[in-house]
Amino acid sequence: MNSRLIQVLLALSLLLNAFVLAGFVFRSWIAPPQLERPMPPPPPPGPRPSPIDIVVHELGLDDGQRQALRGLLDRYGAERRERNRDIQRLRDQLIDEYKRSSLDVGRIDTLIDQLGRLRTDQQKENLRILAQMEPRLNAEQRQRLRQIMVERFVGPPPPPPQ
Repeated sequence: MNSRLIQVLLALSLLLNAFVLAGFVFRSWIAPPQLERPMPPPPPPGPRPSPIDIVVHELGLDDGQRQALRGLLDRYGAERRERNRDIQRLRDQLIDEYKRSSLDVGRIDTLIDQLGRLRTDQQKENLRILAQMEPRLNAEQRQRLRQIMVERFVGPPPPPPQ
């Protein structure tokens, strides 16, 4: 009777191990978990387009509209590059402060405040440029511009409370 019990326990153990291995094979190779999302494609080489460049592309401006906005967009691009250089300079200064043996919290606070002001100024400038572009757009493009502004600049609505 004792050997019969051992055989039954061994059979149950073998069955349990077979189910564990089958589950592992199924989750790993046949149906991988849905939590794993593929990485987004890398950005194209070269400078990253500005939010205004993306909006202009999505609005599908014709050649006449592009020519009319050329000076405005060129001036915006120059100001954006200058502001990005200032942001990078502040980031470098922050990195230098972080690398020091003793942190100067007052200096770091000042740099972070300056960085925040530059980023805020950039967002305000983006909205100013869009407001200056609006009179050159047709009705359909204006409607699309408003939709883009809500989606991109305001962000998604908060989730409902539970």
